Amino acid sequence: MKDRILAKLKETYPDYISGAQLAERLGISRVAVWKHIESLKESGYDIVAVKGKGYYLQHPEQAIIPSVILENLADPCWGRPIFYTGQAESTNLWARQLLENEAVPEGALVLAGQQTGGKGRLGRRWSSPWGGLYFTLILRPALDLQRASLLSLVMAVACARSLHQNTGCTCGIKWPNDVFIQGRKVGGILLEASGEMDKLDYVIAGIGINVNLMPQDFPEEVRHMATSLAIATGHSYDLNQLVVSLLKDLRQDYYLFLQKGFQPFREVYKEYCIHWQQPIMVHTGKNYVKGVHKDLDANGSLLVEAANGEIISISTGDVHLIHYQEE
Repeated sequence: MKDRILAKLKETYPDYISGAQLAERLGISRVAVWKHIESLKESGYDIVAVKGKGYYLQHPEQAIIPSVILENLADPCWGRPIFYTGQAESTNLWARQLLENEAVPEGALVLAGQQTGGKGRLGRRWSSPWGGLYFTLILRPALDLQRASLLSLVMAVACARSLHQNTGCTCGIKWPNDVFIQGRKVGGILLEASGEMDKLDYVIAGIGINVNLMPQDFPEEVRHMATSLAIATGHSYDLNQLVVSLLKDLRQDYYLFLQKGFQPFREVYKEYCIHWQQPIMVHTGKNYVKGVHKDLDANGSLLVEAANGEIISISTGDVHLIHYQEE
């Protein structure tokens, strides 16, 4: 019922709709309408109530409505079922908890309006206020751990392509799976797997996209390196439409990868990579490797040419771009 109320509020935007009208159209009492509205407000939806006018949904493009997403999915088995909450500690954590207690099918979508404990790669905190897209896909690929790790690169390509099509902005990828616009990070992917090395039980793919965030929404320490679709383009985006588009592109590339492996994505990935043939420094966790990013091998590892001409293969690490200043 809360979904239906949200849909009506969004439908009547920018006008108000009274509690009596909502009750009549939905076949419930005015008291029930009020209780649902209060619950939605507690979940984070920005609903204004004005005596004599009714209810008004502010920023309707930021109102995630699961029923709207379900109605527009291109594939009946991808993005279903939807597990949604206004606030979660982490959609990846919630996905793991769901998998511990029930048989969740492949393609299930775990979605939150905001996260209080979102994480990125290497244990970093991912700021997740209202206005972004934070979701996790539950996947069950018949892959070993090494091949499954390539999914993060494949999904980075799918996200970069999808965001470019939706915004017109040129998107890039910082290895392995950070999505950039105009030199700043706009999104990232965190994959976690469970099972044996040669056969996985499941993969949870967490994806975070800064959509309608403004500079003041980011923690001060990351404002110089983060951006959003709204900052880059000057206008906001409907989160429901955007997640439907992302799911379509993610599904397409996921199944292409399962059928044909990483090879169809290798050259495309290089085209999107923002440090391709550029000087970089990579922190591997043990040391720093400095050189020029020369290639990407079939396993998704960086091939870096050091100053002495040695080609170094790096399978995990944190890339830093090196910008030389002209003298």
